[in-house]
This record gives sequence, C-alpha cells and structure tokens, in this order.
Amino acid sequence: MSYFEERIVRVQELMRKEGAGLLIISPGANMRYMTGFTDDSLERMLLVFLFPEEEPRFLVPELYAAQVEERAAFPATHVWRDGQGPYVAIKDILRTFSGGKVLVDDSMPAKDLLLLQQLFPRAAFSPASPLMRKLRMKKSAEELHSMSRAAIIADQAFQKVVERRLSGLMEREVAKILEEEMLNAGADGVAFEILVASGPNSALPHHRAGKREIEPGDVVILDFGCRVDGYCSDITRTLVCGDPSDRVCKIYEVVLTAQKRAMEVARPKVLAQEVDQAAREVVAQAGYGDRFIHRTGHGIGLDVHEDPYIVEGNTLPLEVGMTFSVEPGIYFPGEFGLRVEDIVVVTEEGVKTLNCCPRTLQCVD
Repeated sequence: MSYFEERIVRVQELMRKEGAGLLIISPGANMRYMTGFTDDSLERMLLVFLFPEEEPRFLVPELYAAQVEERAAFPATHVWRDGQGPYVAIKDILRTFSGGKVLVDDSMPAKDLLLLQQLFPRAAFSPASPLMRKLRMKKSAEELHSMSRAAIIADQAFQKVVERRLSGLMEREVAKILEEEMLNAGADGVAFEILVASGPNSALPHHRAGKREIEPGDVVILDFGCRVDGYCSDITRTLVCGDPSDRVCKIYEVVLTAQKRAMEVARPKVLAQEVDQAAREVVAQAGYGDRFIHRTGHGIGLDVHEDPYIVEGNTLPLEVGMTFSVEPGIYFPGEFGLRVEDIVVVTEEGVKTLNCCPRTLQCVD
C-alpha cells in the first residue's frame, strides 16, 4: 500500500468517526497531500471527492487530464470539457449522495462552494480543516526526508551568501542570490517570498526585500526557504555588515537564549503555548518583553505556515513527528531588529533541528 493509499484509509476512518458522508478537496496543500497532484490555478473546477466507504473520485478539467494521469496517485475519474462545464460530472459523482455532513477544504473558491450548496441544498457543509489538521501535523519518515533536504539546501545557500560582499547590494539583489543558490542546489522553488531586511527595515518582521542598499553598520535579517517534493524549509539568520555594536551583540544573545530555552522545553506532551511562554519569559526577564511582537513559531510542511502554532492560548500537546519553527525576535522600530529561526521536529527525547548552519551573529563585508 502506497502512502497515498494509507492516507485515504486514515481519512475514511476519521470521516466515519465524525459522521461525515463526503470530503471535498480543492487545489492546494491538502490535494497534494492526498493525491500527489495540485495546481495553483483555481479558474476551472478541479476537486477530489472522498467518501467513507467508496473509492475516491477525481473531477478534472480536460485541460489538466494528462497532468493528473502523470502525477496523481489515482486517475481522473471524471473529466469535463470547457464547453460542457462540470455540472453533469458532479451530479454523476454524487449520484448516490443524498445529503448529510460535507467537509470542504478551506482553500475551496467561493464560486465552487456556492455551486455545490445549490446542487445539494440538504447537505450540511463544514470546514475540513480540523480533520486534515489531524492527518498532516505529524510527519512521516518520507515527509521528514524531504523537509531535511529542503533545510540542507537553505543552509548551503546561506553559507554562499555570507561569503560574498553585501555592502552596496540592494535587498532584492541578495534575495535573488539566495533564490538562485537554492535552485542551483536542487530546490523545486522558493517556499515563500524571500525576506531581506536591512538597517531600519530589519525592525519590520515581514518587510519585503526592496531597493534599499545595504550599508556598513547595518543589521541584515535573511528569512527564506525552499521547497523539495512540495515540502518547505524556513530559516532566519541575522547578519551585521561590519562590526556589530555592543548593544546589538547583547540583545542578540537574549534572542539566542530565548530560542535555546524554547527548544529545551519542547517535547512530547508539552503544550504548544508552553514553548511560546519559555521563549517569552527569557525576553521579558531581559527587559525586552514589549519588543517581542509575534508568536514564537508555526508549524511547517506542505504549507510554510500550518499547525501546530507555537503561540499563547494553544493548548495542543506536542507529539512525536510534529514540525515547527522556533523564531524569537526583538525589534526596535526605526533602528533594527534581531531574529533567529530554525525548524525542529519533535522526537521521543525532545526536539531535533533540521537546520545546521551557525546561529551566531555573522559579520559580513
């Protein structure tokens, strides 16, 4: 049995437990997880219909039929043409479905959901995210292998960048270098828009790399990752162009200590919010609590941000196989920001980091 077949069996078990008669998956991470295929285009209706007792059915526009046959774990069972529309095919797929609880993917376009609601007015539609979350949070050995490869590629790209002279380069030029290094090393693509934030921009956690030129004395934050087999890496490192000030060095040590403490606390049965609290306490005790303005981490896998979220209020117990970031940061608007981020996987003993490049404050030209 392939791992896609195993996932379908697990989905069907969960559907029976929840009393769901139908689960509909739309293009995105969940479709990739269940079938091995997805497409970013949502113009034409492309859906997977999963039943608790029957074989899956794949609704595919003729435009994508060959790609589905080549890349998906099971065939396109119902192909529709542009001149016909998907309505007849949907009716055929659901000819034995009379109503009941229907779970729909969070990524489903509103136009598709509205059509399904019109076709089946007696059905009770609910989000599929709670069920899919149970499936995707704990990673298999195959998934961890892909994530580890993605992490290694990101590590190598970082090492290539710090060997270069960055002073005088625009942020967007550094982002382009990182992207090229990852693609040349075998990545399928970037995991998200690469963040390069220099000088005062480093105080903006989600600053987009722009035209600002890196100057001597700048703090520079690099936040980037790539995809391998659809799975993401995500790493943040902080550089200083030239010699860092004593203040920057002191505060960066607080950030490192906060990350280390969070990793020490993280282990099976510990609540996600307790990991967040561990990092936050270190920062607060150093007097910078109000400068730590985001959660400590997020889950990662086929999506760069997914469950479990390492944040106050999340009482989810950690389990072996869960993967998430640990990324405390301290920010001074108009001056600089400091952050470090690594991806960890929960093991029986605690957590293991997937990244291996140095976390120390790197000095570059």
